[in-house]
Amino acid sequence: MTSQSDDDIARRVLLGVLMLDPQAPQLTIRARRAPKKKRRLPRQLIKTEFNPAELEAPPSRVSVLEQLSSKSLSVYWSDPRSGHYANQVWRIGVARIDAFCALSGMPICRGDAVYRPRVSPSYLPANHNRMILAAAVPELPTARTLRSESGGLF
Repeated sequence: MTSQSDDDIARRVLLGVLMLDPQAPQLTIRARRAPKKKRRLPRQLIKTEFNPAELEAPPSRVSVLEQLSSKSLSVYWSDPRSGHYANQVWRIGVARIDAFCALSGMPICRGDAVYRPRVSPSYLPANHNRMILAAAVPELPTARTLRSESGGLF
């Protein structure tokens, strides 16, 4: 006992659902296939947000024990987070990132001469990412100089 207008409305709704507009499926497919815009952060923003040098506190104790050669040092390193190294060999190189000197706290710029712990495929010390600015290392006689001055007894 429904009125004729109610039956017409029901028919129109059912026809609308069952017989889709031929343009409608293509519109939804196009919307799905539309390329998404990739958003990238500028490199400058990435560098300033994640600067590892600012996140790491200076070590508890660090000192240069001996200059082994013109390219290497013997360093005493003690830190509760990265461990204790009594006679660690550090080699000279070039800074690849901006950081701070572990010995003096001075800023290190990319391209500066720095000393880093010696690393090999079988040995990766916990302080492998730390650096000492070469200009901050005190002038010490090398082990060879001491041996030649003492007549080979050293």
